[in-house]
Amino acid sequence: MPTLVDTSDHPARDQAEYWRHLISSAFGPFHVRPRLPGGFAARLSGRVLGPVEAGDVWAPAHAVQRSARQIARDTRECYKLGLMLRGSCVLRQNGRLIQVGVGDVVFYDLTRPVEISFDAHHIFTVVIPHSAVPLPQNRLAAFGGTLLGGRAPTGRLVSSFLGALAEAAAEDGAETRAAPAANDSVANDSAANGAAANGSAPEGTDAGASGEFYARHLGGALVELVTGAAGEWLGAPPSPSREGAEMLRAIEEWIEARLHDPSLCPAAIAAAHHISVRQLYRVFQPTGTTVARYVRTRRLEHCRRELGDPFLGTQRIGAIANRWGLPDAAAFSRAFRAAYGQTPTDYRARATGIQRDA
Repeated sequence: MPTLVDTSDHPARDQAEYWRHLISSAFGPFHVRPRLPGGFAARLSGRVLGPVEAGDVWAPAHAVQRSARQIARDTRECYKLGLMLRGSCVLRQNGRLIQVGVGDVVFYDLTRPVEISFDAHHIFTVVIPHSAVPLPQNRLAAFGGTLLGGRAPTGRLVSSFLGALAEAAAEDGAETRAAPAANDSVANDSAANGAAANGSAPEGTDAGASGEFYARHLGGALVELVTGAAGEWLGAPPSPSREGAEMLRAIEEWIEARLHDPSLCPAAIAAAHHISVRQLYRVFQPTGTTVARYVRTRRLEHCRRELGDPFLGTQRIGAIANRWGLPDAAAFSRAFRAAYGQTPTDYRARATGIQRDA
């Protein structure tokens, strides 16, 4: 994989600010505070894996913070995983303060305030849209600031899978990427071992994965593993009544068969099932989402899958959105960007290499 961005290409006095811009473009607004004065030699490479964006980061010691005010300015709703390959960090979220060492995988939520203090490090990261994880968001919010792995079987699978992705990407990039001119031993050690990888690219960059059509399946498998690990940590949700569970399943199936209908709305769904809108909301309450959000998420997910399918590359984006009940092109683009952190055109280009307008 090609290196996407490297602060060493900029004057030393500008490197830290350039890094802050890169990180904020890739992951949302952050404050960045270098621990040492002078240059800030760091590198980021990236790749799209279907529903997720993977990133490989080498950087010297620094601290980052994402505040409630910054979160309010960001429309993206995502979780983030980090597999520490070199160095360490301390992360604070949800009242937890955890030490992340080599081989650890940390999970945190980009829609909640977070503070991280890094030593010089090399970390492999994955950004996952909230909409891709089929767990109640009101419960999963409590999962942020947690280490995966340890004794939990599914957590160990996530760690192993991320490690395999990072190792495979390092092998792919070892012949084409040189080490960054780092001012610390950790970054130099990473480069000496040929540690290059996948990554979450800032908007407008080319992740170089256009021919790797299998990548979306790797991303899908990772989402399933993360969902399993989070579900294992959360434990069983409060069980709805048998009648409520059966009604929810029936309504979800009914909605799925009618996603193409742009007039689908809570009132229409409630009327079709001979219940009030208030009763409909109660049926969906155990899922941790609203019925309108459920409909939007399902439509966007179908659109995302089709945009990532190279065999549908001749179809216009507007036609795909219209097929799934989203005829307003501007509204669809805004909703897609809010859910997945990039425009439909950019997503298709990164996932398939196909450049085609709406």
